[in-house]
Amino acid sequence: MFKRIMLAFDGSKMSFRAAEKAFDLAVKYGAAVEVVTVAQLPDYGATVGEVDEYRTRAEEFYRQNLEKVKQLADHYGLRITDRLLFGHVGGKLVEYAGEGDFDLVVIGARGHSPLQQMFLGSVSQYVVKRAPCAVLVAKGRKGVAADMPGASPAQDK
Repeated sequence: MFKRIMLAFDGSKMSFRAAEKAFDLAVKYGAAVEVVTVAQLPDYGATVGEVDEYRTRAEEFYRQNLEKVKQLADHYGLRITDRLLFGHVGGKLVEYAGEGDFDLVVIGARGHSPLQQMFLGSVSQYVVKRAPCAVLVAKGRKGVAADMPGASPAQDK
């Protein structure tokens, strides 16, 4: 059913939950998994040096989180690939899902309140509406991954 799964990953507890779902499906269907992380560059006019510094810090942060998700993949007996992109998070995820010929995108839910959703929207909502393939939004009870050291609770608010 699924041959290529794209896991949208930001290091939050819900993205670790999404990783569990993606890995469960990958094992069940023998699918390849690519972990995709998008760092949004500053919206304000910055100097080239500031943008370069931001990119370097973002790469460091996301590489650390990717190592944790690779450990989780090892737990499932999977070898994964990864990609770090820069730009509008939702837009880049949708664009890459189309370019990569994925059968499924797995993404974590943030759990915004209805009022926050109205004003902020959400990346998962954006991806569900625009992705060229099926999208699974991981929600619910925490699994093994949510307790992994370093899962970032700050991004789950």
